[in-house]
Amino acid sequence: MPVRANILLVGADEGVTAPIREMLEAVGATVQAAPDCLTAMALVKSEPVDLAVLVDSCDQNPQGQFNPLETARVLKSLRRDRCLPVLLVVEKALPDSERLALVEDGLDDLVGPQVDPECLCWRVHTLLRLKSTSDQLHQVQAELENTLARENALLKQLREDNRSLKVRSTTDGLTSLYNYRYLMEWLKTEFKISRRYGHPVSMIIVDIDYFKRINDEYGHPFGDSVLKEVAVILKKCARESDLVARYAGDEFALVCPRAGHKEIAALTKRILAAARKHRYEYKGQRIPITLSLGSATYPDDPEIASPELLVFLADQALYQTKRQGRDDATAWHDIPPDTRFTIRRNLHGPTHPLLADDPKSRLELAAAARLVGSAAEPTSLRLRRADPTAPS
Repeated sequence: MPVRANILLVGADEGVTAPIREMLEAVGATVQAAPDCLTAMALVKSEPVDLAVLVDSCDQNPQGQFNPLETARVLKSLRRDRCLPVLLVVEKALPDSERLALVEDGLDDLVGPQVDPECLCWRVHTLLRLKSTSDQLHQVQAELENTLARENALLKQLREDNRSLKVRSTTDGLTSLYNYRYLMEWLKTEFKISRRYGHPVSMIIVDIDYFKRINDEYGHPFGDSVLKEVAVILKKCARESDLVARYAGDEFALVCPRAGHKEIAALTKRILAAARKHRYEYKGQRIPITLSLGSATYPDDPEIASPELLVFLADQALYQTKRQGRDDATAWHDIPPDTRFTIRRNLHGPTHPLLADDPKSRLELAAAARLVGSAAEPTSLRLRRADPTAPS
C-alpha cells in the first residue's frame, strides 16, 4: 500500500534510523532526517510534515539527552493549527504499563525492536488517517467559525438596521421629535392607564402663528430653522414624563400624563413665556414669531371618552385661541359652554369615527352631552322643558 506523505525521522544513531528510512521510502513516503530536537523543530516550522517518527537509541543516548516524550510534545506544540502524529520506535521491548504511559503522555503510537516493513507501513497508514480526519475536522471547525463570525456580523448589522429603522419610523427627521404615529400609540397607552387608575392625562397642541407667511417671506430654510427652534423650546419646557411630538406641518403636540388643569395651565404659560423670550433671527434681523396653544384633559373634561376625542377637543381649543387673537393658550374647559355644546353636537352621535367603539365610552359621551347641553341652554328653555304647561 503506497504512502504519500512527508515524514520527519528524528534520531541520533544513523545506523538505527537508516533501515527505518529505507522502509518508509520503499512504500513511497518522502523522508527528512533530523539528528536532534532543535533540527526537527526547524523542519516542522519551515516545511509541511505529516508524521514524525522518533527513534530512541539507547546506545547513542546513554544519559537521556534525547527525550522522545519531550520531543513529541515540542513538535506537537509547533503545529497547533493541524494535527502532527508522532510514532516512537524503541530498540528494546517495553512492558505494557510503560507503553501505555507513553501513549497517555502524548505519543500516538510506538513500535518495538525488529519491526517489519509491513507492520510499520500499517502503523504509518493508521496515523496518517488519524491526521487526515483531524485536519478535516479542523477545516470544518474553521469554516464554522468563519460562518459564525459572518453570521454574528450580519446579526449585529441587522440589529443596528432595526434600531435605525425604529428610530426613523417613530421620529420626525427635521426636528428629531417623535412623529404623529408614535404620538397616537403612546397617547392610547396613557389613556388606558388613565382610565384604569384614574390619573389625569392631558393633550396640548401647539401651532406656529402665520407659519405660511413666514415661509413665503423668508424662505423654507428659515421656516425649517423655526420648526427646530420651537421643538427645542417645547422639549426644555416639558416635564421629563411628557412626550413631545411633531403633530403636523407647523403643529406640535405634548402628551402629559398625571397632569390636570392646574399643571397644564402652568406648562402652557411656561411655553408661551419661553417662546416670546426666544430670538428668531434672519440675516441679523429679529423676526417676531408667536405660538398658539390649545389643551384638553381627561377625565377633568367630561366630554372626553377616547384618545381621539382628547386630541379633537385640544385642537378645538387651539382654534379658539386663534379666533381670540393668537399668541395665547386656551383650555377646553375655558371655552364658553354654548360653544362646547355646539362642537359636541356636531359629532352626530356615537357612530362618529372620533368616538370610541365601546359601551362605556358611549355612556360617558351621553352623560357629558347632557351636562354640556344643560349648561348651554338658556334658562327660559330649561324652565319650559321642566313645566309642560308653560307656553312655547
